[in-house]
Parts: sequence; structure tokens; C-alpha cells
Amino acid sequence: MASKSLVYKVANFNDETDTRNLQARLESALKKKKAASARRQGTDSESHFRLINYNGPYKGLRVGEMFDYTAGAKQPTAKMDAVADEFTLDSVSPADKLSEFLHSIMYFGIRKNSVILSQSMSLKSLQFEDYINWLLREAGEIKDEDFVALNDQPPADKAKQIKNSKGVTFVAPVDLKSSEAPSQSKTTTSEVKGTKSISLTPSGNAWDYLKMLLPPEVKLPTKMVSNDIIQRRSLEVTVTLSWSRTYQDDPTEFMDSFSNQLRHVESEVDYTIHTKSGTVTRDELKLRKVVSVPENDKGLLRKEEMWERMYEWLDTLIKDNTIVVGDEK
Repeated sequence: MASKSLVYKVANFNDETDTRNLQARLESALKKKKAASARRQGTDSESHFRLINYNGPYKGLRVGEMFDYTAGAKQPTAKMDAVADEFTLDSVSPADKLSEFLHSIMYFGIRKNSVILSQSMSLKSLQFEDYINWLLREAGEIKDEDFVALNDQPPADKAKQIKNSKGVTFVAPVDLKSSEAPSQSKTTTSEVKGTKSISLTPSGNAWDYLKMLLPPEVKLPTKMVSNDIIQRRSLEVTVTLSWSRTYQDDPTEFMDSFSNQLRHVESEVDYTIHTKSGTVTRDELKLRKVVSVPENDKGLLRKEEMWERMYEWLDTLIKDNTIVVGDEK
């Protein structure tokens, strides 16, 4: 039994003149690209590819699996010798010239414009959105200037709360690159006995944005030596956007824009929306559910069981009025 996390997204097309939903367009594209090799998308790397493999109907959904791989890749191995001073490293090749090692497998279920994904290590909503746009464009289902975005669909009760929003706080971690620094003559009681002093260089997007935000007169440190930071790696940049009047307009436009901009943010940035009646966190805005899915004797998920979990969750979201069926189109 494998534990998998499901996420819910809603597809929004920028071309509103074409009223077809994502499911209809994808099914049409898959009919035009029947051979799996015709659905293979090359990435920035010349030997890395993504593709939708199995796909079919399930209780009104279009379900499928998507995987990625690097052509010609080998899998490293280690010989676990219980008496050896070190394990011997080697690598294995695929069983034959037609086979490839897969990086990961993503599963999806789509009904109209509702999208449920079981993400993997290398395939998440960002990669799936990019692939879907490529496939639909290749099949002539969207024009070159058109695109589809897989946005978050905030729960209906949270969306109503946004009407009284007063501001948004963003929190991003600062990257810390460590290197040994000259030993200090004095030590503190918080230092770990026998360890050397470590010099930390802050970097990354959050740190760069902070430097751009502050006036040139403010000189931020280029290096830090702090045992607390070393042990916890707890250095963050917090930015709060606030407005003097609460947001009284229709919250739909605000949330559409907000969810579109942050639709693929999983852990890079945390954010909290401040409202008149309290706060709404990032995790409260993103619809997720953890499910258990049986595996077969080869360690692969039983696909029928995965499709059923997706179907049941989508049915629950609709019946509980967590999502607005009208957004499904």
C-alpha cells in the first residue's frame, strides 16, 4: 500500500471564445496523437523527455499516467557486503535497447476543467501544465498565442473570506552557503563542543529581493557566523503588502489573479492573507488529500484503484460545495 497526495487544480484558458473544456480538448488531442511516441515532449535537455502513456475513460473522467526519463541513463547500484570496508559501486543498464529507466510517474484525472494530480518527485503541476500546453498546441487544439493555466481553486468558504482582505504576507527562506571560517578565541555555551566556526553566506532570490527593496544606505551583511542559524538554518525574509481599506470588490477577480500567480508554489514561498475576520494560509487555499493506493507485485500502483480515489475525492468536493461546479464548465 502506497500513500499518495492528491492535489486539485482548475483549468483556465486565456481564449474565452472557445468554450470547450480541458477534457474535451485533451481527448481530441489524444485521438490525433494515438502513438505514444507522438506524445513525447523534449525538454531543455536534449535527452530528457516527458509523455502521457496510458490514458482512457473512467466514470466520466479522462485518466492517465505521465512519466519522464533520460534516454540512455543507467541506474547506480551498491553491493551491500556486510564485511567490506566500503561498498562497491556499479551501474546497471535497462533490460534491452528499447527500454529506459523512468525518473517518476504522475497520475491524473480530468473531468471538464477539474484536474486532480498525484504528483511525483520530478513531475508536478508546473511540468504537467507545460506538457498539456505543448500537446494541445501540437495537436492544433489551441493556437500558438493561447494557453491553459492550472490554477488553485480555493475552498468556497475561504474565497468568501477574501472579500475582507487587508493585506498579504510572504515568507521566503534565505539560502545559506556554508564554509569554514577562522576559529574564534571565544565560544558561547550554545556552540557544539569540538566543532569549527562556520561562515554563512546568504544568497538566493529572497536575499536578492531584500537587497533591491532596501535603500543603498542599508548595508546587509555578506557573511554571518551564528550557531543558532547553523543549527536551525532559520533565516527568512518576510514581506507584507497591506492596504488601508479592506478589499470590498468582488473577491473572484482578486482570487483568480492571486491563485494564478502562485499556482505552482508548493514550498518555495509561504504566504498568509490577512482578512477582517482572521487569516487564510497557503495550505488552506490549496486543496489536497492523502490517499492509500495498493501496489501490484512489481511495486507499481494499481491504476484502477488510483482512478477510484480521484473519482471519489472529486465527487466529495462537489457534494460538499467545496468547489463551485460552475467553474468546471
